[in-house]
Formats: sequence, structure tokens, C-alpha cells
Amino acid sequence: MDRKDRWWRLGVPELAGQGRVVTATALDSFGAGMFAPLSFLFFVLTTDLTVAEVGWGTGIATVISLPLAPLAGTLVDRWGAKPCLIANNLLAAAGYLCYLAVDSLAGLVAAMFVVLCAERLYWASWPAFVADIAEGSELDKWYAFTAAGKNASVGLGGAIGGLVLGSGWSGAAVTIVVLNAGTSVVTALLFAFPSRRARTSRSAPAAAGEEAGAGERAGAGAAREGAGAGEEARAGSSSGPGDGTAAGWRAILRDRALLTLLVAQLALTFAWLIPGVILPVYLVEVSDFPVWLPSAALTLNSVVIVLGQSALTGRFIEVERHQMVFRAALLMLVSVGLLALLPVLGATVAVPFLALAVLFFAAGEMAAGPATTALAATAAPASARGRYLSLFNLTWAVSAVVGPVLVGALIERHSIVLWGVLALLITAGGLGFRQVGRAGASRSSTPAERLGDVEQLEA
Repeated sequence: MDRKDRWWRLGVPELAGQGRVVTATALDSFGAGMFAPLSFLFFVLTTDLTVAEVGWGTGIATVISLPLAPLAGTLVDRWGAKPCLIANNLLAAAGYLCYLAVDSLAGLVAAMFVVLCAERLYWASWPAFVADIAEGSELDKWYAFTAAGKNASVGLGGAIGGLVLGSGWSGAAVTIVVLNAGTSVVTALLFAFPSRRARTSRSAPAAAGEEAGAGERAGAGAAREGAGAGEEARAGSSSGPGDGTAAGWRAILRDRALLTLLVAQLALTFAWLIPGVILPVYLVEVSDFPVWLPSAALTLNSVVIVLGQSALTGRFIEVERHQMVFRAALLMLVSVGLLALLPVLGATVAVPFLALAVLFFAAGEMAAGPATTALAATAAPASARGRYLSLFNLTWAVSAVVGPVLVGALIERHSIVLWGVLALLITAGGLGFRQVGRAGASRSSTPAERLGDVEQLEA
């Protein structure tokens, strides 16, 4: 087995010529991680605003930025993914620099709105950009590889940011914001001048050598390639401007396959509230465990994802994407069951149970993440990919707004009800993705043909 085959089995995508893309994603994530400890605290430290006012301002900026997600998708379809990634990073840099001028609640809302606009544009353009440089099983491996790299970079940046803040230096907060803005500018430059052009549907096919020497790899990836690559090829693989069918929003919103995917994804996203939102309160306030335990659990979760994401995706690359998400939902349900039992267990038994629950949940995250994003990216014709992905990623924003309200209402007095609701949502998400796969298997039309049919009916 040669070196290329070993990397393939470990889930590492073909990286030749993509060094600047990898560097850009790592640098951008490092800056975001460095700023993470300050994301709420900055305005408390540098302005006269109270914690409550900062909370209100953050909530207002988040809500008013949500409708911009569809606009971001439209921009990706009109301009192309790479120009939007460049614009996203420059807009983020401008927004972070605006943080330095905030001295009122209105100023806070305005500055955060700029940053959140950049975030909406990022989540519409980044998955589309990856779909421009990879297809088939390579697409899943790219999503897995970058997810692991981002987790590592965010963790490293967060550790450094925490050390700088903990130094007691009066200029630490401002310096971190400026550095974060600087990483966004450098990231924009790296995307603007990549080491090679991203593959588009009009470019030459991939090197023939990969096809000639990939007998074993083709056999392992046949199920996934057969299920998705044919539709990807017919739909077009570029999100550049002017490709494919110019689908309108009405046609997109009447695509039943997309609607099923969105409902399933929305239900499943509530599971991601567990590590960062639910566990800290549940372990300390409800289960009366030490205050350090949530941080330890979150660290374990992050380390497992960094070390295992690419390898897990490579190991199960032959499993169809919708089946992979269904299995991920089962793993998350096991985690929910273990966590629900913690309050009735003694401390000696509870900690190993918690570690086991975190491992099951991390495995579910790793199984679901690349597969769901790849399903969304390949469900769309190339001309509408940005809009599809903007709606797909809007589900995360909805659960981020609704989830904390649900958790706050139930966790202290009705925690068992909360776990029951989460179990139902995860089950609905898993079954929904299974239905997405069944519908895809019984449907011969391509994404572009589906939208064309809808538009003909409307006409």
C-alpha cells in the first residue's frame, strides 16, 4: 500500500495544490478561537454597558441578521463562492474593527450586525467553495478534514487568547480584536490568490492517474459515489456565476427534497446544544457535579473530533450519506440516554458514564457533520447551490435562538422532559435524513430538472 492509499484510508482528501486553502481555513479558525473567550466579555470590559445590555444587544443583532442568510445565498449564486469568501473575510475584519468604537447599545448592535452579516455569507459560501474543488467521496473527506482542522485551530487560538487575557495586561482585549481582524484580512488574501484555481464544471477532468491507480479506493467508495456522484455530475460542480439553471426562490422553496432535508436538519441541529449549552448547567446545577467537569467534557469532545474526524469519515466512506446520518442519530440517542441517567448515579459511576456519553456524542457528530453538509451541497443544481446552503445553514441559527429558550424553561425542574424532547428531535432528524435518501433513490431527476419542473408548473 503506497503513501497515497494510506492517506486515503485515513480520510485525508487530495491536498495537492490546495496549500493556501488549508492555511486560510486554519488561520481564520485560529483568529476566531482567539477571540472566542472575548465574544461576550469584550464589551463588558471596554464599555460602560452592563452584562444585561450586552446580552440584549447580542440577541437583537442575531435576530435581525437571520433574514440576510437567503440574501447571502443569492450573492454566492450570482458572484461565485470564492469572491463571496473573500468579501466575507473583509467584512468580518471591518466588523471587528468597529468593535473598538462601540460606546453604546446601538453601536454594539450595529457592529455585531456587520460581523453576523459576514458569518451568514461565510456559511453560504464556504461549503459551496469546497464543492467547487471536490466531488463524490472527496467532498465528504474535505468537509471532515476542514472540520477537524478548524476544531484544532479554534482550540489553539482559544488557549492563546485565554492566556493573553489572563496576563492582566490592560491592552489584551483590544489587541486580540485587532489580531482577529488581521487574520481575516490575511485569509481573504489567501483565498484571492490560491495556489491553483478551484475546479469548475468547465475545467478539465481530474487527473487520469487518480482513476487509473484507484482500483481499491474505487471499490471502497463505490456506494457513496454511485449514490451521489452521478447526481453531482449532472447538477454541475461549480457554484460560479452563470452556471446551470437560473432557478427562482419560489421554485427552490417548492422543491420537496430540499424541504425534507431542511426539516430533518433543523430537528437534528438541536442535538448540538448538548456540549456547549446543556451540559454546563445540567452537570453543575442539576446533577451537582464539580464546576470543572463541563470543561473537561467539552475538551474530551473536541480532542476526539480533532483526532478522529477524518479517520472515521475515511473508514465509512462507502456508507451512503443518508445512512451515515441515521447512524449518527442512533449514536446521539445513546448519549442522551446515558446523560439522562446521571442524576441517579453515584459520583464514582457517573463520571465514567459521562465520558462514555461524550464519546458516543462525538462519534455522532463526526458521522453526521460531513455527510449532512455534502447532502445539502449535492442536493442543489450548481446555479442554486448558494441559496440551498444558505437555507441549510439557517437551521443552525434557528436552533441557536430557540434552543436556549427551551433549555432554560426545562432544565432545572423538568430535565427528564428536556432529554425526552431532545430524543424526539434527534429521532425525527435521523428518520428525516433516511427519507431524504429513500426519496433520492426513487427519483431519477437531477436537482436542475426538479427546479425546472416546478418553474414550468408555475408558468
